[in-house]
Amino acid sequence: MPLEKVAEGIPSLSSPTFNKEGVLHVCCTQSGAVYKVVDGLLQEVLNTHGQPASLCFDPNLGTLYVCDLVHQAILREEEEDQGSGQQPLLAEWVTEHEGRLLRGPAAMVFDSTGNVFFTDSGPMGDTTIANPKASVYYIACDASLLQPLALECLAHASGLALSPDGQVLYVCETMNNRILRFAQRPSGVWHMSVYFNFSGGLGPIACVCDNMGALYVARYDFRGSATEGIISIILPSGQLHAELAIPGSEVSGLCFDADFRYLYITEASVGVVYRYDLLE
Repeated sequence: MPLEKVAEGIPSLSSPTFNKEGVLHVCCTQSGAVYKVVDGLLQEVLNTHGQPASLCFDPNLGTLYVCDLVHQAILREEEEDQGSGQQPLLAEWVTEHEGRLLRGPAAMVFDSTGNVFFTDSGPMGDTTIANPKASVYYIACDASLLQPLALECLAHASGLALSPDGQVLYVCETMNNRILRFAQRPSGVWHMSVYFNFSGGLGPIACVCDNMGALYVARYDFRGSATEGIISIILPSGQLHAELAIPGSEVSGLCFDADFRYLYITEASVGVVYRYDLLE
């Protein structure tokens, strides 16, 4: 079977992410905990005492960033005393735009030069079709500039991913059940359009690009509404290439290993981390 369990036992897991050393991490939106996966076990690394929606590691420095809905902020790991034996400390990194508090960041991604893109939607139900107030932001690599790419106009913008060349940003707009595409031309100018529309389920909640530019999309639905979770594979041309099915409908996160052979998947309703072998 190409699908196997890597870890399980804690509900509400999301956002599988590898750190710079190649250790897989996940977070729990219910308890606030961030875990690392070691020999099939979930070991708590830290706790935000909030509601972490997703994790992201700086690919150059290895620093951990956490998008937290309760804190309405992106939190950043502070330098720790290696001999203290204490959990790492987190500090607020981004909390507002032009004097207005964020609703609650949902996901973020770094590009190859250190620039950051993130979505801000608040908890599920806060930004909806009837109240499309979610945003997508860009932060310059030196943190000197925070600017919106889409300001308070989306229905729960959630997961996001960059194309391999960094020229295209894909964003999951969950409540409109679609993927948006931000194309950069010229440099620094981003143009938004609809990339792919889905039907069925609640909507896309996480996405990741492989090294050839294909987009893997986690399509979320509430437990009880469906028995399987669907991951759709969309080619750069916008054509649906294939779909993968996993047990459990609350597919909450995706990531690749360094070699792009394995796709790691979190399912939140029962709390499982899966690994899908894409070569089998």
